[in-house]
Amino acid sequence: MELMLPVLPEEDCFVPRMDLRRYVRKAVHLGIIFADKGGFASGEVIDLTTRGCGLRLILPLVCGQCLTLKLYPGNGTSAVICDLVQVQWVKEGRAGLVFLSMSLENELRLHRLCDEYLLSKVED
Repeated sequence: MELMLPVLPEEDCFVPRMDLRRYVRKAVHLGIIFADKGGFASGEVIDLTTRGCGLRLILPLVCGQCLTLKLYPGNGTSAVICDLVQVQWVKEGRAGLVFLSMSLENELRLHRLCDEYLLSKVED
């Protein structure tokens, strides 16, 4: 038995685009240093979650590239070191990274940092 699906006019096929992100991004301006096999470079984190971040940078990155990342909050708290991050996307001087590995201590710092930015946005 062959299954036949109805053909709908194109205007009836509109599907609203959903944001599939699991974590709320927080807009930030944090200095970073990242490193790979080629050496060190600096940039700026422009948004942050507990699972990844968006960067503005000068050096080009490549999707799938793995790096070590050090975030500098600049608010008197210790830097957050991400031992392993991976580039998920790159577009026009920006890149999206996912955090793959960090120590428990650094993960706790990252959570506190994200909470601080969330609270500061609520108070504004």
